[in-house]
Amino acid sequence: MKDTFKTSLIYIALLSSVSAQAFAQSEGTKKRADSPFSVELSVGAEYDDNISVNEIDSSTGADDFSAVIDADLEYETELGEDTELNVSYSFSQSLHDEFTAFDIQSHFASVGLSHDFGEFDFGGAYRFIYTRLGGAGFLQMQQFSPYASRFFGKKVFVRADYTYTDKDFENRVDRDSTIHAGGADVYFFVDGVNTYFVVGYKYEDEDATDPEFDFQSHNIKARISKRFPMGKRKAKLKLGWRYESRDYASITPSIGVIRDDSRHRFQAELEIPVTDHVYTAVEYEYSDFTSNLASADYTQNLAAARLGVRF
Repeated sequence: MKDTFKTSLIYIALLSSVSAQAFAQSEGTKKRADSPFSVELSVGAEYDDNISVNEIDSSTGADDFSAVIDADLEYETELGEDTELNVSYSFSQSLHDEFTAFDIQSHFASVGLSHDFGEFDFGGAYRFIYTRLGGAGFLQMQQFSPYASRFFGKKVFVRADYTYTDKDFENRVDRDSTIHAGGADVYFFVDGVNTYFVVGYKYEDEDATDPEFDFQSHNIKARISKRFPMGKRKAKLKLGWRYESRDYASITPSIGVIRDDSRHRFQAELEIPVTDHVYTAVEYEYSDFTSNLASADYTQNLAAARLGVRF
């Protein structure tokens, strides 16, 4: 198993090297006209000190390394005056060294339409998410989300949305659910897109097939993004915090009381440009989940390094 994992990492490293060289050699070529298409590819490695699946309250308490592959494709065009269409698809795959049953493959497709009414923008999006766990079907979600957004002056931007989600688990019918969620994010631009803060709040009401998994939650987030010069280009640093408080509606049979969860997540990411198209990134995330259900009460450290290209 370890030999297979090492072979995978070697292949990923070679692929990354070839991609980086190809884009570096093209830096001197004449740039093409702007295209409605954009593509981003990245490969790397990740260390997880507690292999877990949050969606089903499963944690092993054991650590492992994994190779990670991500691809994002996006198409954006104008359908008319002040109306935009956005179509995107994302793919991700993790390949663990030992815990292959926790390999996750996800497919994310979305279609969005928005219109600028002058004082505010209004739009909506449909999203489809399909996830495989350990090579088998795991979770399918469909979402519909209308939103409205507006700038207040040049420094403040507000976006409010509502999201309806339909979740279907493979062979876990008791966890199938529908979710109604609403919230808003406020962006504060200190120096345009070079420095800005984001704070947000979201309320969720999840109704599952088994009342044991029904809950309402309050979600708060805060994030800062900072671009700073590094050579001829700009590096980007992101720091974020998320908090979720869950209030379950029914008694959890395994513990004989109503479940009570709170979750903190701290995230940090540094992206360093190599060329105009190639970048490297290092990421770290710490999660602290507190619950009176033992399987949902744990901490987790994730660290990753990636090499990517975008064009």
